[in-house]
Amino acid sequence: MRASVEPLKEGVLKGLSIIYAMVKVIVPCYIAIELMKHFGLIETISRLFRPIMKFFGLPGEAALGLIAGYVINLYAAIAVLTPLDLSARQVTIMALILGISHSLPIETSVTQKTGVNGFVLLTLRIVVSLLSGALLNILWTLFS
Repeated sequence: MRASVEPLKEGVLKGLSIIYAMVKVIVPCYIAIELMKHFGLIETISRLFRPIMKFFGLPGEAALGLIAGYVINLYAAIAVLTPLDLSARQVTIMALILGISHSLPIETSVTQKTGVNGFVLLTLRIVVSLLSGALLNILWTLFS
C-alpha cells in the first residue's frame, strides 16, 4: 500500500509545481492586459497593429498575444488573449502561429547550442508561423 502512495504524492507535487509556474506567468499578464484595457492602451495598440493583423483575420489587439507568445511563452500568450474574447476561428489561427513559433529567446539560445544558426532558425520560425496563419485565414475564408 505504501508503495502505491509515493507515485501519487510525487505526481500531485509535480502537478502543483507546474500550476505554480503557470500562475506566476498568467496572473501578471492577465492583470497587465486588464489595466491596459482600463486605461485605453489596448485601443491604441489595436489601431497600430490592425493593418498587419488583418492578414491573419485577427483584431489589432491580438498582436499583444502574438508578441507575448513569441517573447515569453504560450502561457503568457493565453493570459493576454483570454480577456480579448476572440472567436474560435481567431483562437485557432493564433494557436497555429504560436504553436510553430513561441518562446523564441529561450528556444533560439537552446538550438544555437546544438550548432544550428540561431538567426536563420529564428527568422524561419517567425516567417513560417506568420505565413501559416495567413494561409489558414485564407483557407478558412474560402471554405466557410
